[in-house]
Amino acid sequence: MHITHSAYSLLLLPFISRQHIHLATSWKPTLYAVQPSRYHPREANWQDYHHYTATQLSSAVRPWLLDRGSLTRRLIKVSGNQFKVQVLQQNWQRPRMSEACLLGMPQRELAIVREVVLLCAGEPWVFARSVIPAGSVTGRLRRLRKFNDSSLGEMLFKDPSMRRKTFQIARIDGDSQQIPASLHQPHQLWGRRCRFELANQPIMVSEVFLTSFSPH
Repeated sequence: MHITHSAYSLLLLPFISRQHIHLATSWKPTLYAVQPSRYHPREANWQDYHHYTATQLSSAVRPWLLDRGSLTRRLIKVSGNQFKVQVLQQNWQRPRMSEACLLGMPQRELAIVREVVLLCAGEPWVFARSVIPAGSVTGRLRRLRKFNDSSLGEMLFKDPSMRRKTFQIARIDGDSQQIPASLHQPHQLWGRRCRFELANQPIMVSEVFLTSFSPH
């Protein structure tokens, strides 16, 4: 007996878990497609910044790693306004384990994961990754769903409700799978990440300073 594709789909329907049905209905309409679960590379050893001594942190990057102001504004200034955000990916997916822990996310909750390169004078200076839990994009924060090539950091610092938590710092291999292959570097890199709270909703932003990072 020949079974059409549509009929076969109906036969399978009872075996689809309620959880999958809930996810499908919860995210409609979503701005970005859901990315299937995939292997998460071994994460960097993120530690609170006070675990590092002054001699361990590079003198060139230390003022940038621990600066609590807007990185976007500072890059615009040192690059003479030759600043640009290049979006690499932006979709719904499950965050890495340590990211979910930092954000206090329930198990299996999805988030908008956004990866960008911050270019100064055409050179890639910073690789940035943002994780915005589904629970943080409701109400007045629904605007966080709608990004093009705008700067998330700039938007965060314009919001009067923004609160920034303690920095975490890590030394990351230049060829780590946590960094897109197109941005792999010959040397280890410094990275930082932080939990922000916007209207009491958590958001994580991590920034990795690339080899070409050379502010004057």
